[in-house]
Amino acid sequence: MPAQEKKIKGFNLLELIVVVVIIGIISAVAYPNFSSWSKERKTRLAAVKITDLITGINLQVKRGLYAYVQVHFEDNGEELIVTSKGMNIDNLSSRINNSGSKWNTESTSRCDTTTTDYWDDQGSPKTVITNQTDEDGEDILDEDDNPIEIETEAPNEKSEVRQIILDDVATTFEGEVGVVCFSKSGNYFNATFPVGEPDDEIFICTRTTSSSNCTIDSDREPNEEDVYAKKKKFLFSIGWTRFGEVSLEKWSQKMGEGADGVPVALEGKWTPL
Repeated sequence: MPAQEKKIKGFNLLELIVVVVIIGIISAVAYPNFSSWSKERKTRLAAVKITDLITGINLQVKRGLYAYVQVHFEDNGEELIVTSKGMNIDNLSSRINNSGSKWNTESTSRCDTTTTDYWDDQGSPKTVITNQTDEDGEDILDEDDNPIEIETEAPNEKSEVRQIILDDVATTFEGEVGVVCFSKSGNYFNATFPVGEPDDEIFICTRTTSSSNCTIDSDREPNEEDVYAKKKKFLFSIGWTRFGEVSLEKWSQKMGEGADGVPVALEGKWTPL
């Protein structure tokens, strides 16, 4: 007997419409969670990079390569530029032993932010690290879902000093500059930040199209009126001691539901990472 042909039935139009609708519903539910996860991840990676930069330049002090170092923060409203700088022992000694130098007459100027020849080495475009992006401005990820970084090379640059440019995060001092300086045993610790800012930590949060600034109250808590902002701007704190010890914390915000069904912000706390 001839083999009986099998009838293969495909999807009809109605079934295809149902499948498309289901996929659309799943995507609509999943996308906000993925978007939130992606923003949190980018902000966390930026915080880790800053922490590593501060730790790294202080390690050079312990090794004796530099006697005095600086970490320079510049928030220009579009990106955060963090640069490490180093001064060798001969340079530092000449300033200390010169009674007429600003080092001795104006101690607040020791952590200099303007003089180009003040530091022996400083981060430059050689160590500018940025994330590779596609034509839509989205980060290109590697196989482990980590952003692919681009490092620009330049001659005559030491790897011990670095500069990183972060366009995904904002600070509490948009449009201004802050600096912190370290030395061995904490003898010449100095920090200069805009008025109202602490000198022992920096806050960063997710930079968005509608917000390029983090707002923190006197109790170290986010004080945005929008309860969603407290949870979705992903606030981090990078702190330091005069001895160059660095800490990293994340703001953990609990959300609840009010009597009228509107989300409300409950208690929050800083969690060490």
